[in-house]
Amino acid sequence: MSRIFADGLLAGQTAVVTGGSSGIGLAIAEGFTRLGCEVVIVARRPERLEQAMTGIAERTGRTPGGFLCDVRDEERIDLLREHVLGAVGVPTILVNNAAANFKMAAERMTRRAFSTVLDIDLVGTFNVTRAFANDMIEAARGSILNISMVDAERGFPGFSHAGAAKAGVLSLTRSWAGEWGKHGIRVNGIGPGPVPTAGAAANMLGLADSGDAFADVLGRIPLGRLGTEDDIAHAATFLCSPAAAWITGVNLAVDGGFNLP
Repeated sequence: MSRIFADGLLAGQTAVVTGGSSGIGLAIAEGFTRLGCEVVIVARRPERLEQAMTGIAERTGRTPGGFLCDVRDEERIDLLREHVLGAVGVPTILVNNAAANFKMAAERMTRRAFSTVLDIDLVGTFNVTRAFANDMIEAARGSILNISMVDAERGFPGFSHAGAAKAGVLSLTRSWAGEWGKHGIRVNGIGPGPVPTAGAAANMLGLADSGDAFADVLGRIPLGRLGTEDDIAHAATFLCSPAAAWITGVNLAVDGGFNLP
């Protein structure tokens, strides 16, 4: 990260990263921390949160904050807001990365399965953003980044619940960008391409080894390789940095060209 971006690029910034204890969220939290940002990682599992905070501290020399929270729990989110305001102040960056997904044929999907993914991916994004929106508006600054998907409107066969949720997240991204730009708040999204994280391998594909995840699509990626968590973290850093000060309402495809028309 420091070889790509200037040291201290995010100094003076404060960030909340949901789903920040593993995968893409962890890479974003670590990258922000490395560049001087005060980060609060939000996660559901205490052991993963502790491992993430310890790992980042060992690799960067700076320890991020952490808070246990399920993005579906509004009372806990209110406590998250109180914690963040007390620990680091009004966040200048909010990354909505918490998500759930699993493969299931649409005709077999129950209402509970459908609602679980929507409640975490879509409603959870709304819940956390709502908690901090007025603080950001009062501060007249902020960058909100929603991890979505590329061309969510096309659907997501085999994962129709996640496709519906991410289409909703994309709509929220554009709606909020239009509403809050006058308050100095930018809202953008990232649509990751095939990134073989452990979570994607286990939850989406049922694979124990992330190295096999998405191997069948490798030949369809123009840039010739699968993505990495750092590829997404680098894009997130750009969109949340002053370099993107005049960018809002976009959903940036970070996919090696996989989703080209």
